[in-house]
Amino acid sequence: MQVEQAIENYLYHIRVIEQKPVSTVKSYANDLKKYQNYLKELNISNIQEVDSLILMDFITSNNHLAKSSQAHLLTAVKNLHNYLLINYNISNEICNFSIKRSKTNLPSFLSIDEVKRILNSFDETDEKDLFERLLIQLIFVSGARVSEICDLNIKQVNTVHKILRIIGKGNRERIVLIDNDTAERLEYYYNNIRVNWLKGKDSNYYFINKLGNKVNRQYIYKIIKRKQQELDIKKDISPHTFRHSFATHLLDSDVDLRSVQELLGHSDISTTQIYTHIQKKQLKQAYSKLKRASKEIEDE
Repeated sequence: MQVEQAIENYLYHIRVIEQKPVSTVKSYANDLKKYQNYLKELNISNIQEVDSLILMDFITSNNHLAKSSQAHLLTAVKNLHNYLLINYNISNEICNFSIKRSKTNLPSFLSIDEVKRILNSFDETDEKDLFERLLIQLIFVSGARVSEICDLNIKQVNTVHKILRIIGKGNRERIVLIDNDTAERLEYYYNNIRVNWLKGKDSNYYFINKLGNKVNRQYIYKIIKRKQQELDIKKDISPHTFRHSFATHLLDSDVDLRSVQELLGHSDISTTQIYTHIQKKQLKQAYSKLKRASKEIEDE
C-alpha cells in the first residue's frame, strides 16, 4: 500500500469510524505528515518498506523536540501501523517498537577525540571509505542536518571559496564555511569518485552512491551505526549526534548563541538553547567530581 493512501485511510478511520475529536485528528495528521515527508526523502513509497531502523532515524531526527512531542510522534506512527495490521493484515515490526528515553532528554555529543577516532577508522585507500568518511566529516564540520547534506546540489558547493549554501527548513538559505581539508576531500570526490559512479548518468545532486543515485538519510545512518559497532562505541550515535557535537563545541569555544542559531539554521533560538543545558550538565558533573575528590582528601 502507498504511504499516502495508508495515512489517508487511517485518518479517515479515526475521524469517521472512531469519531475522535477534531483536535486529535488534526494533531495526528500533522505528525503523520512529518512521517510521510521523511519517507519521501528516503524514496519510500510503499508503507511495507518501513522497518524499525527507519523509524529510529525518524524519531532521532526530531529529538530537538520536547519529550512529549517525540512521544506523540511515535504514538501516531505506531497507531498507524497497528491500524494497517488489523485492517489490511500489513504486518510490521514497528508495532512492537519502543524507545528507551533518558531522564534529561538532552542530545548526546562526541568529543573531538571521539570524532577523530571515527574518521580515522575509514580506509583512505578505498574510494567507498573515502566517500563515507567525507559524508560524516561534512556533517560534523558544517553542523548540517543529514537531509540537507543529501539534498545538496552541485551549485550549492563551492570548494574554491570553501562555502556551502545550505537550504534548510522552510526553504531558508544559510551560508556555511568549511575547512581546507574538507574542501579538498569534496573536490577529490567530485573530480574522481563521483565521475566514475555516474556511469554516464546526469545528476544535479552532489552526493550519489555507486549506482549513480542520490544518497539518502538511511545510507548515512547505516554508516554511523556500522562504525558504532566496529569501534565498540557505547554512546547511541546517529547523524544528528555529529550535528549536536558541532553545536556543543562551538559553544564550548565561546561562540555566542545567536551565531550558533544561524549556523544550525534554527528559526527559534529556544531550539538552540538546549545546547546550553548540555554545558550546565557538564559543569554540574565536574562540580560533583570535585566535591567527591575534596571529600576523599579530607577523609585521608
